[in-house]
Amino acid sequence: MDEIKPENAVATTVAEQRRIAKRQRVLKSAKIVMDDWRAFDCVLRDVSDTGAKIRIGNTTDLKQKFRLYTAMDNMIRDVQVAWKHHDEIGVTFTSEAKSCALRKF
Repeated sequence: MDEIKPENAVATTVAEQRRIAKRQRVLKSAKIVMDDWRAFDCVLRDVSDTGAKIRIGNTTDLKQKFRLYTAMDNMIRDVQVAWKHHDEIGVTFTSEAKSCALRKF
């Protein structure tokens, strides 16, 4: 008997084949940090060596480039938006992760 696959199973497989690096699912609190150090809460949903998927409430006013801060490891890095879909965005890392001076975000 043939196994029935969900409709999005094929799309996930195709998307994974296009990726340069394998992504690991995570659930981390993070912040999108703008050039003027304004920060917006977001959730890091998965991460790889080259990028990440972020869930944020409103993606319409988001600039193409910003910093991503993860409080759990106190690291910040520059990112660029690769795609947007509803309340999720995919970003590409454009710098190495750096330790961040503690700030009040």
